[in-house]
Amino acid sequence: MHDQALNPTPSAYAYPLLIKHLLQTPLGQAPDQEIVYRGQKRLTYRTLGERIARLASGLSGLGAQHGSTVAVMDWDSHRYLECYFAIPMMGAVLQTVNVRLSPSEIAY
Repeated sequence: MHDQALNPTPSAYAYPLLIKHLLQTPLGQAPDQEIVYRGQKRLTYRTLGERIARLASGLSGLGAQHGSTVAVMDWDSHRYLECYFAIPMMGAVLQTVNVRLSPSEIAY
């Protein structure tokens, strides 16, 4: 084994791994591509992006801001997906709460 340090490739830092980048690519390349959730909910990436922006705006209107912690308690749903993107994209911290916890466990 070599104890030699490797120099990082500069291009490795050209595209930071941020949640918003996961959405920017399909929004730019295939905005009308449909996303299907369990055969129940159908959205295009464009519509999903609009819903995420509205959610972030609504949370901001309620006082959430960069650095805030926003707790989300939901089953795996399209609404959870929107929170998964909207909250970090506004600079807040997404705190997921397990729906199976008792009230006392949640309060802890």
